[in-house]
Amino acid sequence: MTKITLNNYSTPASNRGFTLIELIIVIIILGILAGTVAPKMFDSKGFTEFSYRSDIIAKLRLIQTKAMQQTNGVYCHRVLITATKLGAPDDCDYTPNFTGTWQSSATGIVINTNDAVTFSSNIPDNHFEFDSFGRPNCNPCTITINGAQSISVAIESEGYIHAL
Repeated sequence: MTKITLNNYSTPASNRGFTLIELIIVIIILGILAGTVAPKMFDSKGFTEFSYRSDIIAKLRLIQTKAMQQTNGVYCHRVLITATKLGAPDDCDYTPNFTGTWQSSATGIVINTNDAVTFSSNIPDNHFEFDSFGRPNCNPCTITINGAQSISVAIESEGYIHAL
C-alpha cells in the first residue's frame, strides 16, 4: 500500500524574508548609486568635449590627407581656428576667415550653440597649413577644447595628429 504524505508548504520562521540588515544595506547601495551614477546618466557634461575632440582629429586628418594628395598648389590646405569654428576657411589669403555663409562640412566643425564648449590654440594667428608631406607649419600645434573639462589635440612636427 502506498503512503500519501502531505507536504507542509508553510515557511519556517527563518525563511520569511529579508533581515533588517539586508534591507538597510540594499537601501544604502541604492542611495550611493542614485547620488553618483544617476546624474551622469541624465547629463552630458564632459562627454561633449570628447566628441568634439574625435571630430577635430578626423577633420584634421582629412585636410592633411588632401594636402598630401593634391600637390599642385591650387588647393588651400589651411586650418583656421576660432572660438566656435574649426576647419578650412573660405579664403586662403594672408588673413583667412570664415564668411557668414561658411557651413560645417567634411573639413569643418561648428560648435552647437547648446554646447558650452569653445576652441582655443597655441598657434600664432590661429591658423596653420599642411605641406605636401602632411607636416604642419606650426610647432608644437595644440588645439584645446574647453568646456566642463579641457582636453587637447596635438599635431606633431612630422604630422602625427593625436589626442592628449
